[in-house]
Amino acid sequence: MKLNIRDLMDNIEDSSVDLEESNVVSPERIKELTKMKMNENGIKPKHNSKKKIITVLVAVAVVSALGVAAYAGIKGGLESQTFGKSTWAPEEEMPVDESGESYAMPEREFISLQGYVDSPEYQATAEWVKFEESYDRDFSIVNEYDAECKRTGEDYYGEKYPTYGIYSQEMADKVDSILAKYGLKLHTGWNDGNYELFRERFGDIWTADVMGTGYFYDDGTFQFDATYKNIEFQIRRCMRGYFDTVYLNAGNINNFEQWTYVTKDGITVNIAMSGDGRAIISADLENSFVSLNVLPWYSDINEVVHTREELEDLVDHIHFAQL
Repeated sequence: MKLNIRDLMDNIEDSSVDLEESNVVSPERIKELTKMKMNENGIKPKHNSKKKIITVLVAVAVVSALGVAAYAGIKGGLESQTFGKSTWAPEEEMPVDESGESYAMPEREFISLQGYVDSPEYQATAEWVKFEESYDRDFSIVNEYDAECKRTGEDYYGEKYPTYGIYSQEMADKVDSILAKYGLKLHTGWNDGNYELFRERFGDIWTADVMGTGYFYDDGTFQFDATYKNIEFQIRRCMRGYFDTVYLNAGNINNFEQWTYVTKDGITVNIAMSGDGRAIISADLENSFVSLNVLPWYSDINEVVHTREELEDLVDHIHFAQL
């Protein structure tokens, strides 16, 4: 599937959801072009201009490089997945209270879905995140390239770097240097599909009780929006050896209770559960790194916070040994 810079803009705008209601941007609707993230702040993406749309994407990429070094010696758990903390947001996206007054952004901490700090996949994404932090902050470069795409009807960078949102030679050079430095490849061959297509492509990687839809690449990296009983979650598998730029906003990782659990298949996973119904589950496997982003469940009456037993039951229905 060919995606140019205009498709990127349209896809972000058409696919964004009300974060105040859902707390997540679903990959089913926005595919790879926006980051897999939870937003605690109730911020609604604005679509009055392309610049504001791009701002939503760039905001999640601004993190402190100090966060990477701080956890470099730890292996396992959210501490060894973090890219750092950020409280920055564009002025037009600052949250407001009922009186219309803006207030400080809650702490946001972004974590890797590619692996732990000692993996080349994590290190590659961390380097890209740091690059994005200061690149094209006034949107002049993307505006110029978008105008060029409209004039010529072609997206030069979209041909070589589909779904990565590259729009300048400087960005392309940075990607190429990261690929060479860490020995990684680009994703190719984007496909979307429902449960049956995933089962045909990947086999029985979860039980029939898990249903949903998602997208995948030729290399086997995928993301799937799923439901199991009263648990709504996203599962992402990032294959070893590939450059991936999707990451998760976990808020403050100190608010999570963490423990390890051995599944019925004998796979050890790390489970992190917060008090507001969210959970993040990670499995560091031989050929991939798998993450589950568990969303709060909203019933007709109130919010249901999942228990440890429910989360452990969920991972027992995922066949990590086949991932």
